[in-house]
Amino acid sequence: MKYRFAVSLSIVLITLFSLSCDNENKEITFLSLLHEMTDRESTSKYPDPYYTAKQFSSYDRASDTARIGSFYWFANWDFSQFLRTEENNGRREFVLFDAEGPGAVVRFWITVAHYNDNGILRFYLDKSEKPVIEGEVLSLISGGKLVGDPLSVSVSETTPYKQRGHNLYLPIPYSRHCKITYETPGIIEAGRKPPGENFFYSVAYRTYEEGTDVKSFTMEDLLLYSEDIKLTQQKLKSEPDFSNFTKTESETKNIKSKDSENMVSLAGTKAIKGISVKLTAEDYEQALRSTILKISFDGNQSVWAPVGDFFATGNRLSPYRSFYTTVTGDSILDCYWVMPFKDKCEISLENLNGKPVQASLTVYSSNTKWDKNSMYFGAGWTEYNRKHTGEKRSIDGSYGASDINFVTLNGKGIYVGDAVTIFNPIGDWWGEGDEKVYVDGESFPSFFGTGTEDYYGYAWCLPNFFEHPFIGQPDGQGAYQPGHVSNLRYRGLDGITFDKSIIFDMEFWHQGGTYINYAVTTYWYMLPGGKTNRKEETALASLPIVKHKNELVSNVPDENGIIEGEYLNIKVQGGMERTQSLIDFEWRNGTQFIWREANTGDIAWLGFVAKDEGVYQINFEMTTATDYGRFALYINDKLVEQSFNAYSSVLQMKTLILKNIQLRKGENILKVVQLQRDPKAVNTLFGLDYMTLIKK
Repeated sequence: MKYRFAVSLSIVLITLFSLSCDNENKEITFLSLLHEMTDRESTSKYPDPYYTAKQFSSYDRASDTARIGSFYWFANWDFSQFLRTEENNGRREFVLFDAEGPGAVVRFWITVAHYNDNGILRFYLDKSEKPVIEGEVLSLISGGKLVGDPLSVSVSETTPYKQRGHNLYLPIPYSRHCKITYETPGIIEAGRKPPGENFFYSVAYRTYEEGTDVKSFTMEDLLLYSEDIKLTQQKLKSEPDFSNFTKTESETKNIKSKDSENMVSLAGTKAIKGISVKLTAEDYEQALRSTILKISFDGNQSVWAPVGDFFATGNRLSPYRSFYTTVTGDSILDCYWVMPFKDKCEISLENLNGKPVQASLTVYSSNTKWDKNSMYFGAGWTEYNRKHTGEKRSIDGSYGASDINFVTLNGKGIYVGDAVTIFNPIGDWWGEGDEKVYVDGESFPSFFGTGTEDYYGYAWCLPNFFEHPFIGQPDGQGAYQPGHVSNLRYRGLDGITFDKSIIFDMEFWHQGGTYINYAVTTYWYMLPGGKTNRKEETALASLPIVKHKNELVSNVPDENGIIEGEYLNIKVQGGMERTQSLIDFEWRNGTQFIWREANTGDIAWLGFVAKDEGVYQINFEMTTATDYGRFALYINDKLVEQSFNAYSSVLQMKTLILKNIQLRKGENILKVVQLQRDPKAVNTLFGLDYMTLIKK
C-alpha cells in the first residue's frame, strides 16, 4: 500500500509551537487551550485539572417540566429562548449564557431566520460591566472579526450565508465568571413562540475544579498570540506527519468469510497514532458496512464498528477531510485518534458478508508512557433498522417522536464524538430531534440541543457538502429527499467529561411518517475498567444496505391493496418531491406525498407495483384545498384522467376512482402532468395520501 501521510508542518514550527505552550504549572490560558485543541495525545489523558462540561442552548423550555417521552418533552420552539432579559446601560440584552468560573467557552454555534443584520453579541468576563468582546453576531461567530477559518467558520459554503450554521471554536477562558448577552431589535419578545427574528444558539463550556488557575481572555491575546493562532489553524487543516513512527502493514488479501481476519498485532507500551484501511470489493458500498474494524487493547475489545461508519463515510464513498478522519477519492480511509495501551494491541478486519473483500491495514505507532491518567480509546456502533418514525407531530411537540440511545458509558472518561449514517426514504427532513446528554446520573440533561443538523454544525436541513476539522456532512443527498446521509461531529475542547457515567440520547424525530435506517457510531476514551452498552452487532451489520427507497418502504400493495403515496417510486421534472404531516389532519400513516413548486407542463412519475397482470379499479385518495392545482393523469402513458381539479375552498380529501385500468405485472407508472390551475387556486400543489388497487 502506498505511503500517503503528508508532512504538513515543518518540525521546527511544531517544536516552537509546543515549547510556547508549556503548561507544567497547570495554568489554563488562551494559549494553553489552543495547544490542547491540536494535541491529539492530550485527548487520551484523563483531564488534570479536571473540568465538567455543559451547554447552554435555546431549546424549548416547555421541555423543562414535561414528563420524559411526553408530548411537550419533544417541544420544538427551539429559538429565541434565553435565561432572562436585562437592562444594561439603557440596552435590552437577552442573557443566553451565565456561568461561574473558573471555566472556558469552547464552542459556539448559531443560526438565524428573519435576521435584520443588527444583532449584537457581548461577552462579559469576571463580573465586569464592560464587555471584553462586542460586535455584530455573525461577524463575531463566523465572519472572521475575531479569528479566521477553521476556528471561525460557517457551513456549508454552497449555502446562502444566513441559512448556514455558524461555528466559533476560539476558546474564551475566564477566571471567575462569564455572561454572554444578545441585543437585537428583531426579537419583539423572548420566550416560547416569539414573533420576529428567530435566534438559535448552542454554547459549550468547561467549568474547572475549584482552585484551578485560569487566566481570563482579553482581546490583546489575539494580537499577542497571532502566530500561535496561525499555527493552530494550520495544524487543524493538516494531516499528521507519521514519518518518525513505526509503520506496520498487514498482508493485502481477500477476506472471504467472517472466519478469515486481516490482523496487525503490536506489543509493548505504545500508542497507535494512525490507522489506514483500503478495501476493494465488487459491491464496495456493502463492503463498507459488512467489513468490521475490531481493536483490542490489553486483552479487552473496545472498538467494534463497520469500516464505513467508523470512518464517517457511511455506506457511500464520500471523500472529505477532518482532524481525526479522512476519506480519499481513491478509497483510502484514515484515522488519527491516539490509542495508547500498556502491553499489547490487536487490530483486525472481519468480513460478515461472505462475498470476497480485498483489504489491507496499515498502523502507525510509537512508544509512549502509560500513567494513571492514560485512557483506552473506544468506538461502538448500532443501527436502528427500519424504525418507524411515528405520527402526529408539530412544532408544539410530538406523539410520534422518541429518544434513541447513541451510547451509555459507565466509568471515568471523555466522550469525543459521533457519526451517523441515515437512509431516508421520503421527501422530508429526518433530523428534527435534539441531543440530550445526561452526565453522572443527572435527572435532566445538561446538554439539550435544538436539532440534529444544529448538533452537527450546519442548519435548516440543507443537503450541501461541507468538511471541517470537527464537523462535516460528507453526503447530504437524503436530507429531505430519498437517499443516504452521513454526518460527523468530533469533539476537541468540547469533549464531554464524566466521572461516573454518561447517557447520550438523541430525539428520533422525522417530519414525515415513514421507516428509516439510522446508524450511529460513537467515540470515547475511558480509564481502565470502564464499561459500554455497545456490543458486537453482527446481525445488523450483515444486513443488505438500502440503496433505493423501495428496498425500505414498499410500493407494492398491502393485503388491502393499499399503497402509500409517499412510498411510490417518485421522479419529478420540475418542482420538488416532498411529504407533509399535519397534527390536526387525518392522512393515513400521518403523511401524504406532496408535489410542490411545479409549473404548467411539469411532470411527476409515480411508480407502483401490481402483483398480477389484469384489469383494476384504482382509487386515489387526493388532497384538495385552495392552493392545489389541476392535472392530467396517465397510466403507462395512456391518458386516464384528462383534467383533475384539486382546488377546493376548504382542506379536504377527495376520492378519484378510475375503472377498467389495465396494469402489467411489476412496476407501472402513474404520470401526473401539471395543467393550468383553476383561476381561484393560489398555488399548484398535488397531494396523494394513498392509492388502492382492486383487481376485477
